[in-house]
Amino acid sequence: MAAAARKKQMPPMTADIDKYYTVTPDVLGQGYFAVVKVGIDKKTGEKVAVKLVNKSLVEKEETLANEIDILGSIDHPNVVSMKAIFDTEDTLFIVMELMEGGELYEEIVKRKTFTEKDAAEIVRQLCEALAYLHERGIVHRDLKLENLLLKKKGGLEIKLADFGLSKLYSGQALQTACGTPFYVAPDVLMGTGYGPAVDMWSVGVLLYVLLSGRLPFAADSDAELFRLIIAGNLVWKSPQFDGVSSEAKDLIKKLINTEPEQRWSAKQAIEHPWVKKLATDKAVHGTMQQGLKTLSAESKARLNAGNKKKE
Repeated sequence: MAAAARKKQMPPMTADIDKYYTVTPDVLGQGYFAVVKVGIDKKTGEKVAVKLVNKSLVEKEETLANEIDILGSIDHPNVVSMKAIFDTEDTLFIVMELMEGGELYEEIVKRKTFTEKDAAEIVRQLCEALAYLHERGIVHRDLKLENLLLKKKGGLEIKLADFGLSKLYSGQALQTACGTPFYVAPDVLMGTGYGPAVDMWSVGVLLYVLLSGRLPFAADSDAELFRLIIAGNLVWKSPQFDGVSSEAKDLIKKLINTEPEQRWSAKQAIEHPWVKKLATDKAVHGTMQQGLKTLSAESKARLNAGNKKKE
């Protein structure tokens, strides 16, 4: 594994993780080639998240190296930070800050009410992170509800996670088709090249979901879903959007725009009147939380099915 271009002061990659951290049996999450466990900093007692990557299951080592390089070079309050990397023959240990609040959607569904102002604050934080990343030529490429984590339980202070598909962008169009189908931008699907604007389409999808518990584009097959995304005909689904403000809808339209050159940037979204001051304490439709539960369950089932195909 190539050494990461790191700005942060970290232990040597070749050091023994046991000298610095205790990795507990407590599992936070599991994927095809990695498991995330709770760790404890032996010097400070701070709890951390430790991602144990089975290197034999990683198809492209450069993808993993790319993620490490990006995480090691960024530092922003709305991005999950990497604390250390330990590289062994069989396992790569990536030590991250522990997000005690878990996934954003879990907090939302527990709340009795969720308001437009809540959604606006989430979008503001996400766009602050994206403005920082895009300024540094980093495209996330996999923005979705599951990748927004909470720093503390009961709050809405979010951090962006999972940079496994992230890519450095130097002005030359990216070509690789990747991302999560429901959130992917039409410019990715068209195969003509794309840039940071694909992340902003995904922000628009996220905002649509946060205000309704429904997806702007959904279909039984990927082929039909992609046809709908490329067409980009936005429909305000009833009854969830019946009471949503025109200002919130305006921001969604500026983000879910099939023309990437016209799509609003992260900096522009932060300055949108709805984000800055017009979002109110009016609760979104009462079916939104149940809709989020359904979407999350479907997403996890889809991920599990994909993992089984790889095995």
